[in-house]
Amino acid sequence: MNKEIAKKSAKRQKLEGTTTLRCIECAEDDPRVIELHHVYGRNNSEMTVPLCKNCHFKVTREQNKLPRSIRSSTTSREDNIRFILVSVGALLENTGKQLRMIGLEVDLL
Repeated sequence: MNKEIAKKSAKRQKLEGTTTLRCIECAEDDPRVIELHHVYGRNNSEMTVPLCKNCHFKVTREQNKLPRSIRSSTTSREDNIRFILVSVGALLENTGKQLRMIGLEVDLL
């Protein structure tokens, strides 16, 4: 998602009280709590995804477990790959938890 387009869209939606952006983790759609998360870190990519404040905190907390030097824009290729793996892994972990919860709640025929 292009950062500038997403920001303008989110701002317009907040003013109008409508939203098409949803948290990709939990499907929250309240525009007051939707934030744009840099999937590969602000220093590495402009690619963002919408997350609610709670999910954004959880994913960012996992990213921040890595040393600041690894999250830097001047890090080595190997460390950059480590950061990307942790970032995507954190997103997938939260998605997996949501899917497991849904699966346990589904009442099959």
